[in-house]
Amino acid sequence: MTDVQHRELAAGRWWELPVIEQLGNVGSEISRAARWASRNPETARAALYRALELLDLTLADPRCSARGIPLKIP
Repeated sequence: MTDVQHRELAAGRWWELPVIEQLGNVGSEISRAARWASRNPETARAALYRALELLDLTLADPRCSARGIPLKIP
């Protein structure tokens, strides 16, 4: 998963969003993946990869350390 789907968000705009909005977007991609799982596995996989990318961006948000969220998961 090296291709960035959310280039504009990865450029820093993502970190301007409140965490609840960030996680809402992650949830939307996961919901999309679940809906497509039985109809089109490739589309579902792409939505899951987008969700993981957004989750990575959320964890890389400098505000995470201020919230006590660990940046590295053991």
